[in-house]
Amino acid sequence: MGSRSCLSVPPSNRLEVSSTSFTRPVGDDDGEAVALLLTQLGHPTDAGDVSSRLREVLAEGGAAFLQVDESGRALGFFSVARHSVIHASGPIGLITSLVVADDARRLGVGRAMVAAAQDWARDAGCVRLIVTSGEHRPDAHAFYPACGMPYTGRRFSVQL
Repeated sequence: MGSRSCLSVPPSNRLEVSSTSFTRPVGDDDGEAVALLLTQLGHPTDAGDVSSRLREVLAEGGAAFLQVDESGRALGFFSVARHSVIHASGPIGLITSLVVADDARRLGVGRAMVAAAQDWARDAGCVRLIVTSGEHRPDAHAFYPACGMPYTGRRFSVQL
């Protein structure tokens, strides 16, 4: 696939993405790529912390994935969790983070990751997949409904 419009990225910095990208689990050697992507999302992360956090996510039944091109370059990252609840007939899947590299936006990478998250949630026996997005992310608020995830409510939180 040739370069398409990446509205926030100058033409000289646009990534040429092939028509083939694939989703693979995050491994111990992916700390730098994951940290860079999470930092782009607004969650500064030290690469040295990724492995221990990944082990915790996996121990709780969650997963983390990279979307990579044919050369192995990380185009995006997402993590998912499975949560049992009383109010539904089965567990709920949560996209806990999803980010596309700045130079790979608007090329279908995000859509591919949402589809992969849906597959993961189905395979994990989840009856619904949800994602939350901060009020300061209007692009995400348009993106998720375009991926078949309509707006259904609000999130409230307190830092502990």
